[in-house]
Amino acid sequence: MRKLPLIALLFIIGCIPTPPWSKVGGQYFDDSQNFYVELPKGWKKSNRVIYLLLTRDGVLLQNIMITRMDIDAELKYTKKKLKRDMLPQEVAEVIIDDLTSNPNILNFNLIENTPAKISSHQGFKLLFTFRNEEGVKYKSVYYGFIAGGKFYGIRYTAAERYYFDKDIETFEKIVKSFKLLSEET
Repeated sequence: MRKLPLIALLFIIGCIPTPPWSKVGGQYFDDSQNFYVELPKGWKKSNRVIYLLLTRDGVLLQNIMITRMDIDAELKYTKKKLKRDMLPQEVAEVIIDDLTSNPNILNFNLIENTPAKISSHQGFKLLFTFRNEEGVKYKSVYYGFIAGGKFYGIRYTAAERYYFDKDIETFEKIVKSFKLLSEET
């Protein structure tokens, strides 16, 4: 009879949903996404998405995303495709087309499109602004590169007024700490 309450308690604990956010700070290894990065203290990580999504004050104020996808996967908003042998600037053009085709990104304005080195990989850096459907102006920095058959994207987006400048240095530290756990083939 004593086992019944214990079993019921374990069942109830097992049914408790995962909290949507958890506090982070320090080393972060993601074996399933094949990368390591240093996360800032005082930020939170979403527990509800497969990519790394961080915020300090709320995703609509500022967020950092690190994504990884197969280069054969279809992009959400463009018909253009990524290819293994593309030059970094060609990859950037595909990503720009996907961004400008996104109906949630209004008044897209590309400020900068330059080559960048992310860890030991040749890639690109985009700097752009846009507005959302409510008219809020955002500013984004987007680094990307192809390693083997995968595309990696590291993006910071924040409300241009106040929040972008507040956390851009934190984002750049994250980019500098980014490393692949093993080289993609």
